[in-house]
Amino acid sequence: MKIKSIISILCLVTSMSLNALELSLQECREMALQNDEDIRIAQNHIIQANLDKGIARSAFFPKFDINGGAFYLTPNPSMGAAMEMQMRGVYMAGISLTQPIYTGGKIITGNKLARIGQKVSQDQYEAIRMDIVAEAEKSYWMYVAVLSKIDMINSYITQLDSIFDYTLSAYELGFTTELNVKRVESRRSELQYNLKQAETGADLCRMAICRIIGVEENEPVIPTENIETLGEPNDKYWGIENRPEVSLLERNIEAKKLDVKMALSDFLPTVGMQIGWNAFGNMKMTSYTPLEDGSFYPFTQSIDYRGFVGAVSVSIPVFHWGEGYKKVKKAKFEVENAILSHEKNRKLMELQSRQAYNNYITGYELITTANKALNEAKSNLNAITEQYQVGLMTLTDLLEAQSQWQSSYSNLIEAKTQFKINEVNYLRSVGML
Repeated sequence: MKIKSIISILCLVTSMSLNALELSLQECREMALQNDEDIRIAQNHIIQANLDKGIARSAFFPKFDINGGAFYLTPNPSMGAAMEMQMRGVYMAGISLTQPIYTGGKIITGNKLARIGQKVSQDQYEAIRMDIVAEAEKSYWMYVAVLSKIDMINSYITQLDSIFDYTLSAYELGFTTELNVKRVESRRSELQYNLKQAETGADLCRMAICRIIGVEENEPVIPTENIETLGEPNDKYWGIENRPEVSLLERNIEAKKLDVKMALSDFLPTVGMQIGWNAFGNMKMTSYTPLEDGSFYPFTQSIDYRGFVGAVSVSIPVFHWGEGYKKVKKAKFEVENAILSHEKNRKLMELQSRQAYNNYITGYELITTANKALNEAKSNLNAITEQYQVGLMTLTDLLEAQSQWQSSYSNLIEAKTQFKINEVNYLRSVGML
């Protein structure tokens, strides 16, 4: 019965492994980008910015319009002297072309602002993309770390199982006390509790990754990467020039400077031209004309028009109670604020990236220290285990050595994981992710 149970468990584990999603770090990044709503919104903003550029460019070209209408008026309005105007079914139609000639620089400035808008939308997209990738990578490495701790705890439990079997045999032969057997059992129970906690943590990490990559939260996920082998860090500090946030601050200054020109253009002369072809008809005038015999003869005259019309308009602002001056001055203050914001945030980003770089380098040094501590703890555990088996060390010494080995192993896993997270934070802080 026991053998059948073991076979059933193995079959279940094998089945889960076959159905699980094997996920590499690169696949995790790509799936996160495909699933995230913010990246789709950023893509739409790029499309909108391109459309805004096209809208701004269209202001350079003439606009064609067709207009028309008809109306019916009754009774006929009197024009005096027995004269009436018949306006029943009067129609009007026309085609016009309007071309701005000079708008105070508003059209040129609008096109420059639209081009800046394109660049801003691209920078915003890059910033969002990096944030999504950073979140995906950090979640991935956290999941890998918890799985590594589970493997470590299972390895520790295997060691304790051997010690328990050895201690139990020694107790049955009268070479040790029942208290030692219970101490080993107590440590095993403690490890089982720790294992359960780690498994719960792993499940939470797995669900977080499922949310990020857009799969069902109960989907089994097996990461293909591990933290056992890490290359040496690149000790070059890249600076923050590649950060999209820096570019956004610079674009903001450019846009505010153009806003000054836009405010000024509202109070400069404008010149426009309009030409067109107009027609109206079905308007009739009725009256009477005197004859030689003194009588009056009624007559009707139709009024129709077909022809071209051309006009040039000039508008010169003269006096607006200082409105233009105040708007321009306000826009200049916006430029100053944008420059101050650029200086402030650039300093903060420099500080952030420097700290991230230091954490990145220091994190690798911690791995070296943790690895050395683990090797020492492992050597110490092997020596004490051998001495315990020949009665030269106590069970307390052995359990303490195993506890030290577990702590050192756990510290190494955390150091490696934190190094990967520090690497992600550093690359994000310099815009290289």
